[in-house]
Amino acid sequence: MKRKLFLIIKANLLLLALTLMIDKSEAQSRASWGAPEVKVSHANGQWLIVGKKQQVTVKESDLALAIKAGSTSWSMVPSQPNDMIVKSNGKESDVRLADAKKKDFEYYDTGYKTGIKITLSAWGNLNLKLYLTVCLEEDSEDLVFDVAADEKQDLVRQLNWPTALDAAQVDCTLLSNVRGVLLPRNWPKPYHPIRAYEADGSIQKTDRSELQSNVIEDWCMSWWGFQKGKSAMMVIVETPNDAAYQFEHPAGGPTVIGPRWRPALGKLGYPRTARMCFIPEGNYVDMAKRYRSYVINTGLFVSLKDKIARKPIVKELIGTPIIRSGILTDYKSDGARWKRDSTTRHKLVSFDERAAEFKKYKEMGLKSLCVVLTGWPNKGYDRQHPDAMPPAPAAGGWEGMKRLAETCKELGYLFSLHDQYRDYYLDAPSFNKQFAIHAEEEGGKANVFPGTRFGDVKEGKIPYMDYWDGGKMAYLNGRFMLGHLNKNYQWLFKHDIHPQGNYLDVFGYVPPDEDFNPEHPSTRTDGLNDRIKCYNWSRNNLGFVGTETACDWTIPYVDFSSPLSAKNGITVPLWDLVYHDAILTPYNPDDLRGLLCGGMPQVSFRKGIDAQTIKLLDRISELNKRVALLEMTKHEFLDPNYRKERSTFADGTTVTVDWDKQTAVILPELASK
Repeated sequence: MKRKLFLIIKANLLLLALTLMIDKSEAQSRASWGAPEVKVSHANGQWLIVGKKQQVTVKESDLALAIKAGSTSWSMVPSQPNDMIVKSNGKESDVRLADAKKKDFEYYDTGYKTGIKITLSAWGNLNLKLYLTVCLEEDSEDLVFDVAADEKQDLVRQLNWPTALDAAQVDCTLLSNVRGVLLPRNWPKPYHPIRAYEADGSIQKTDRSELQSNVIEDWCMSWWGFQKGKSAMMVIVETPNDAAYQFEHPAGGPTVIGPRWRPALGKLGYPRTARMCFIPEGNYVDMAKRYRSYVINTGLFVSLKDKIARKPIVKELIGTPIIRSGILTDYKSDGARWKRDSTTRHKLVSFDERAAEFKKYKEMGLKSLCVVLTGWPNKGYDRQHPDAMPPAPAAGGWEGMKRLAETCKELGYLFSLHDQYRDYYLDAPSFNKQFAIHAEEEGGKANVFPGTRFGDVKEGKIPYMDYWDGGKMAYLNGRFMLGHLNKNYQWLFKHDIHPQGNYLDVFGYVPPDEDFNPEHPSTRTDGLNDRIKCYNWSRNNLGFVGTETACDWTIPYVDFSSPLSAKNGITVPLWDLVYHDAILTPYNPDDLRGLLCGGMPQVSFRKGIDAQTIKLLDRISELNKRVALLEMTKHEFLDPNYRKERSTFADGTTVTVDWDKQTAVILPELASK
């Protein structure tokens, strides 16, 4: 009996040893093929995801999430009553994620990221299921959040996941709206990224604009970040086309911000991803450089060197002043602008008069110039888009425009056109409301930017706005833009007018549109792709391409873009820290920020050109020629009041700006000092 018991114990010990050996072998094997060294455990209603650098805790009861990254703790607020908006039986209602009657938590491992999967369902009678994953990924142990939905008749109309960061202990928030804004936790003014401000600094109550991706005032890049002591954390939105962010900053702060997912044609539709990156010791420069690495790896970054290689004329833009030069302004007499701006209703400068003006600039010593001709279409600036032809008869028509183009060529000046294919004017010869974007439903308010700011109406399912020179307009569905662009330029080519580039207005500034018309439905991603087709056609058939105040989805396709300055918060050059050597940004010659950012020169159409202006243009031009193809490697504030700052470029060039003294010191010095 004793011997039998001994043999049983021995066998069990051998089995245990064998099991341990197998476990050890499997563990060694897992490490050998590069799997994350992350452990997942569960105890006392909490899930723990532990890596070598980060430790993540998720509470089952309220989905509260906390991260210990090195010596710094970051906490997300728990599940909130407005986590999600769901449309059911034609009505929308708020839903708290943690109120799901059925919550399933389980280990989740893809082989390259490890964590947990949360499956949520059974919110009352809703026929809806959510799948959330929380994982540590790569050696850096980024915290990656994925969300997907199984939508039947009940549809996700908005989803906040992960929840917003608890900002109580955050020193400052970094926003990529405009070109980069630093917002201290206790910033004394109310802040809203997209809504306009009154003269007293309050947020304009009539502005209904919603936070959304790919509109410059919300973000020029799909990330934001936080500083806490010496540590930093940033959120990269990896699926940006139908995204936004929760945001609140009352006077005195703090700033509350977190990812928000918007519907695509009425529902969540496809998986969404946000990535948190942790920097143990760093600041906004390190965050920008982390994002630069991300966009290089994903292909969103295309350098100016590469753009010059594919289209050599782009090199001629470097150091060349840009001028927006107008031909015809003629407000539509029954439009809102006619009533609003009575002193500027009409202005005409003929094509020949502009040609004479450019000859004068050459005589004054302006060696190079890039003309962006505005107001050249039939009825003038912002009239009858997308039907631009013929060139303004009142200004000289086809022959006058041809003479102007030839004059620019003789002077060695670049000749390009300001053009527009989103605004869809009701008096355009080709206007037909079936090609205008349609909202999902009749009734209610129009919700298309910038009509949400300037005033809009909705007739049936079609949003309209009446604000610009051309009066009442709708918005053209993107799939018809390229056809109109091709039509217009082919007509120019037939008349022997060959612009060397164009500037596609609003494309880079405003968000892409959705269209619910069943004849030509369009997602926001479709809308972006339709604009990309216009950029590509322009580059292939003209030369260089510009756009208005670009977001970074335009970077692979666009060579230059107009600047935009923040009206609130502290301006930081996040855009240039990421994209300085990928796109040119023009500045007026007396704008010190143009020197700080190594921008290209721009002639102010309000001030014109004189000898002093040419001297200022020469300075910014020479600096741009030196640094345009170089990375901005560093930026720093040199005083606690943010009134003195310095940028550094890859060749060691520094630009130090003192805003109080209105000086800029460039080292090494320029020849045209």
